[in-house]
Amino acid sequence: MRNLRVGIIGFGGAGQAHYHYFTYLDGCRVVKVYDPKAAGLQRAAELIPHVERSADLDTFWKGLDVVSVCSPDHSHADYITEGLRRDLHVICEKPLTDSIEGIRKIKEASRRSSCVVAVLHQMRFVPLHGKIKQILANKELGVVSYLEGYYVHDLTERAWIYDDWRRAHNATPMVYAGCHFVDLLRWFAGEEIVEVYAAANNLAFPAYPESDLNVATLRFQSGVLGKVLTTFGSACPQDHSVRVYGSEGCVDNSALFLKGPHGVRWARTIHRPILFPRQWRPANVSWMRRAIRECLTARRGLFTRLPAVLAAIAFEALRRAVPPGGEYGIRHYPVRLYEHSLACVEAVENFLDAVRGSKQPMCTVDESAKTVLACLAGVESYRTNRPVSVPSLDSIL
Repeated sequence: MRNLRVGIIGFGGAGQAHYHYFTYLDGCRVVKVYDPKAAGLQRAAELIPHVERSADLDTFWKGLDVVSVCSPDHSHADYITEGLRRDLHVICEKPLTDSIEGIRKIKEASRRSSCVVAVLHQMRFVPLHGKIKQILANKELGVVSYLEGYYVHDLTERAWIYDDWRRAHNATPMVYAGCHFVDLLRWFAGEEIVEVYAAANNLAFPAYPESDLNVATLRFQSGVLGKVLTTFGSACPQDHSVRVYGSEGCVDNSALFLKGPHGVRWARTIHRPILFPRQWRPANVSWMRRAIRECLTARRGLFTRLPAVLAAIAFEALRRAVPPGGEYGIRHYPVRLYEHSLACVEAVENFLDAVRGSKQPMCTVDESAKTVLACLAGVESYRTNRPVSVPSLDSIL
């Protein structure tokens, strides 16, 4: 089978990231970049000088099999629908869109097309999160009552480093950042969010025209409650913590606690740091370049992953020496386990597998649209200071 020809729309931070994700995978090749701004095309020229670059959208579509939409959120719907109209498969940077009207346009276009559309919600592909999903499927926690996710990421320097669209369009982090964990908690729960009650402020990053901190409480169909914290203005190390509480145990990031005859005790570590994650070997480079890539990857692994691996080993040894309960019990796993690049490449590979017909994408239009609807309800809630019901997808179409 020939390589899938990939075109990237928008070459800011997301576009550059998507380019790297595709290069890790066999059977595809980025051949075109479209960006209406000269700065984006210049970045493409510096990073991938061999690629065809265009500011003319009409000529961009020709000779492609796949398009990767990495443009500002408000433009996603237009690019996705046009790609589908031209019989191209589409993967879109999260969120799917930022409006109900955008959802309607994409749904109508997808109904008329046989092409695959997927959204890069990488949180579902993080190894730790996959293992938590399996714990829930096995019902190890008993009856689940609460889920929680934190999107804490200081983006004050990056908010408009490549483009000013977030500020120009008063983009809310509840949609473009909160969607990470709204989507993940929906996936964990296996049911829909029916109501959101949210609050927001703009204290940490007042230069931003919208809120920079959102807290949303979520009510699911069964009565399960959830919380998503989103902040990109706080001066805090990146934190993507996950907690799930049940009647028989709980998950606290990588720690699984279960109830037993001697109370609630640490049952096991769910996931540990990966020293050498799966190595992707693109078929379109020479063996020498592959060898160099492997050596560089190993070197990065030793310098960036080894300290975390050693810390995890030391922690596991220490944890066994400390009494599990009482005043000095160990409560938290010490290493943040968010293998971002690995998860993003897995998400792209899941999409490419769907394009080739071997499986359905995990993050479909419907799945991603339901996440957007919950996020939009959160925006309405903090703006009106009242709980807001989340409309069903069918009700808005």
